[in-house]
Amino acid sequence: MPQSVITQVSQKLSIDGVKDIEVTAIVDDGAGGWVRSIRLYGSPAVGTNKVLVHEVLLQSSVKADLSITTPEIDF
Repeated sequence: MPQSVITQVSQKLSIDGVKDIEVTAIVDDGAGGWVRSIRLYGSPAVGTNKVLVHEVLLQSSVKADLSITTPEIDF
């Protein structure tokens, strides 16, 4: 029996209460490619420490493809 494949074409998330956004450095993934993460943090129900709400792991075979440019800063 052939394997089923599900392809998600587009997704939009709405996350409120974001307290911090972290963009990691681009690092070698050890398999001939590159990886970086965008991490969104929010506040826990109790306490003052931030908690990870959502993480997007970005991978590419070309390091430059993972660069992020904003109007204020290029990193």
